Amino acid sequence: MSKVPVIVLSGFLGSGKTTLLIRMLEEAASFNLNPAVLMNELGKQDVDGHLLQEASPDVNMAKLLDGCICCSKKSDINDSIKQLLVRKPDVILIELTGVANPEEIVDALTEPALLSHVKLHKVVTILDAENVLEYNSIFASDRELVHTLRRQMEVADLLILNKIDLITDKQQRSIEKTIRKFNERSLILPTAHSQFDLEVIFGTLSPQESQSTVSSNFNKKFQFQAIKPAQPSSEKSKHNPSFSRIQTITIPMDEDLALSQRFVERFLAKWGSLLLRAKGYLMIGAKHESFVMQFAGKRTNWQQTTFQGTPYLVLIGMDLDAKTLEDDWQKRLTESQL
Repeated sequence: MSKVPVIVLSGFLGSGKTTLLIRMLEEAASFNLNPAVLMNELGKQDVDGHLLQEASPDVNMAKLLDGCICCSKKSDINDSIKQLLVRKPDVILIELTGVANPEEIVDALTEPALLSHVKLHKVVTILDAENVLEYNSIFASDRELVHTLRRQMEVADLLILNKIDLITDKQQRSIEKTIRKFNERSLILPTAHSQFDLEVIFGTLSPQESQSTVSSNFNKKFQFQAIKPAQPSSEKSKHNPSFSRIQTITIPMDEDLALSQRFVERFLAKWGSLLLRAKGYLMIGAKHESFVMQFAGKRTNWQQTTFQGTPYLVLIGMDLDAKTLEDDWQKRLTESQL
């Protein structure tokens, strides 16, 4: 049996990884490919996974929540990939957290348990053109994180310079010059909304062995979801963690709580200097309509969704104080209801 190619999607928080992953899932069929997905989220709540399932309801997916898999036991990665391999995919797409070092995941793929089953196809790093030049100054005091962001560029086989619609031509040239200091060889693709010809990623791939080899008793609608925390390894790590001061806070909400977009945006504006990313499913307005909210780089995006679970808000940032943020949220809620 031939090895299944693996594509690793890397890039800092809010760069556009999930947007690209959704496009890849939607267009894989046009390349005669049956993909599977391993998704990692820093928080305990699964925002991006729900977005993928809305876009591709039958996708074969494994999820590792509440931690960065580059800092977890390799067995977590091994187990998840092995479960995906049961479905005999043509390609496995791994979306890392925004603070993961892709080379550590590549290293995990070479472990004995996986070496004979998978092979690395590409590391694709997505860069937020609007904010990438500011990262060095923003995170100057956090050497591990700065190292990780540089490695995301250095080890990439393909660099997607996303959101160029938000910058000038002069800024784009400056960014590309900076990228070349860390990666002289790889293709740089300037894009907006992760729109580019996926031939550059999928073009050289071909279907694995016939899907008819899957057991006739196997449920083709089956969707594996290993929704478990990525636990820190009890073994002494061979490398430094990819990030140090990044924290994730989840603010749960009552199912009948309806908010306004303005209320949420004012809360994010107050704490925006500490936040790297915020996302969640929220009930908005008098009609209690479900929206997914994405906050990154001081910009907030709202999209109506069919999500029917309990609303929640996930905050990802530097040196966050959970009690302070939760208290401020509750105070604002109370004041808004007076």
